[in-house]
Amino acid sequence: MGQKNVSLEILDRLVHYSLALTFGLPILCFVGYPLLGQFELFGISSSIDIWVVVLPGIILAPISLLFYFIQHEKLRFQFLRTATDVEDSKKMIRDIAREQKWAIRSFKDNVFTIKTNPGFINQSWGQHITIQIVNGGLLVNSIFDPNKGSWSITFNSNQKNIEQIRKLISDRAN
Repeated sequence: MGQKNVSLEILDRLVHYSLALTFGLPILCFVGYPLLGQFELFGISSSIDIWVVVLPGIILAPISLLFYFIQHEKLRFQFLRTATDVEDSKKMIRDIAREQKWAIRSFKDNVFTIKTNPGFINQSWGQHITIQIVNGGLLVNSIFDPNKGSWSITFNSNQKNIEQIRKLISDRAN
């Protein structure tokens, strides 16, 4: 049927997971350096009590993993069943993007990448919508635009985009 998750470019993926990295990178500092000192690796010696640095790592690790799983779940596609063929689906998606004033950033291998820019009043700086055309329907995903930062709180704007696309597609089918 197609892939299960949105495929982001490397830099976009780093931005998308930046909240998890924010809490994960200090673990390396808190744990890595003193461990090197404990085992006297690379000529580093440390007299710091190991629990002083391991405890923050133990506290930050679950937070980092929580943000990772939240962000990873946001990359999952939702399947929208349609009765249209590939060419009609392409035309329909282009028409919807034009009507909603969304910018189509790319289209290749039957995958549209669309950007929105609704503004702060709509509780969003913009979304990154991915629509993949597959047999029997469309795979749709909406996340915050990685070019504008990463957010774990979306005010449900991503789900609203998917529901809006679902409604627009069903209106065209009738």
